[in-house]
Amino acid sequence: MKDILKFSSHSDGLGISVMNVCPEGKVKAVLQIAHGMCGRKERFLPFMEYMAENGVACIANDHRGHGDSVLSDDDLGYMYEGRSKALVEDMREVTWMAEERYPGRPIYLLGHSMGSLAARAYLKRYDSALAGLLICGSPAYNPLSGFGKEMTGLMEELGMGHMRPRFIHRLMSAELNHEFKAEGPQAWTCSDPEVRQAFSSDPKTNFRFTVNGSHCLMELMQEAYSRDGWNVTNSDLPVIFMSGEDDPCMGGASGLDKAVCALREAGYRNVRIKTYPAMRHEILNEIGKERVWQDILSFIQ
Repeated sequence: MKDILKFSSHSDGLGISVMNVCPEGKVKAVLQIAHGMCGRKERFLPFMEYMAENGVACIANDHRGHGDSVLSDDDLGYMYEGRSKALVEDMREVTWMAEERYPGRPIYLLGHSMGSLAARAYLKRYDSALAGLLICGSPAYNPLSGFGKEMTGLMEELGMGHMRPRFIHRLMSAELNHEFKAEGPQAWTCSDPEVRQAFSSDPKTNFRFTVNGSHCLMELMQEAYSRDGWNVTNSDLPVIFMSGEDDPCMGGASGLDKAVCALREAGYRNVRIKTYPAMRHEILNEIGKERVWQDILSFIQ
């Protein structure tokens, strides 16, 4: 059973759209999903339905500035004044919804790409709410993210928050496609052309980030990889990093190792890695995605 919900963010009153997919029978666990940059909750629906068929309720929101969590479509890619802090607090409110709907059920959090950075920022504050964490398509740490954060912050102060500079888009996404450019735009994300076509033809996903949204992304990266501010209450929390071996976003094996080490250094002891040959960035939508879905179900079970 699927239903669409909405709540007003405690941060600023912005309407946050949420999709819930519930099993017909007994609910064994709950999986909360945080989508990536330019994503939307509906892109996870087939995966969510698979999980529900196996007794796992799924709940996913459109992050602020994405999907239906905007004041108007002109704000796609714009995170409003609350930016990354509000985005993470919105996720916490989604967890409260899950706790109310499925009392006593363990809650797992899955973050994809930008959502994986948000999931680690969430973990930093609220690990006691989770039974496990799944990180998919982790972006490698960008040593220029601090500079990028300062630059986009200055641009916002100059009233440029709604602008969508092409050079920022090239730095954040287009450069990742270099190895796959013969296959067309966004080929780095997925080897399945039908998935890429669906993404490109949807105005809710095919948009360029604003300066404000780019600043939010840099904030999330800085927070996810920072050694400061961690409130570790469950050092044995199960954490798994899942990536396609052909994903240029992870920065190769060394980039993925750095992401894992950052969590281990924060104090989490039960962190492991699973990689998938011939898969790119969106492993949940890739050719052969059923293997990934089964592994996620096994992790939760």
